[in-house]
Amino acid sequence: MLKAELIGNLGADAVIKSGEGYSFVSMRVANTEKWKDESGAEHSDTVWVDVTYSKTDSALIPFLKSGIKIFVRGYVRLRVYSSEKDRKMKAGITISATEIELCGGSSDNVPRQLIIPETGDIVDVTKFYQANVDTSKWKKTDQGFLVDKAGNQYLLHKDGWVAPVVPQEEEQSTDAKTEQ
Repeated sequence: MLKAELIGNLGADAVIKSGEGYSFVSMRVANTEKWKDESGAEHSDTVWVDVTYSKTDSALIPFLKSGIKIFVRGYVRLRVYSSEKDRKMKAGITISATEIELCGGSSDNVPRQLIIPETGDIVDVTKFYQANVDTSKWKKTDQGFLVDKAGNQYLLHKDGWVAPVVPQEEEQSTDAKTEQ
């Protein structure tokens, strides 16, 4: 049994897919190592890892957006494939995740302080996009909204996770680009 742990950034939003009679979450995680050689020239090497996750009902799924840094633990598989670009055989790593945690992101899409619109209370948000709001009396499907000082809305999940709300016109323009 091969197990691995990795921390990296999502290359794109996670997607729920179906195959062989079951659904799973699919995502690509990248980690870039940077170094300088003896002459001082900078180098970098990016490794991409495909990740599958069977918990399609996980509360984390809406927060698995491009650029977000995540921690993944799971079982490793090596896959061999033929590259469509250069028609050469290549190898890649796939992790069947048993655990995923948010570690924040380089693009910090959620401010560190948000406001509960109904009360005006200020809520602190950790770098893991977790808000310190008491949601213990909420039902599993309950959601709420927080706002920043500019009036932008953020979705608050029952588990305390916070995510930016994408305006509908932006969502529609993204859908239109996808269809083209």
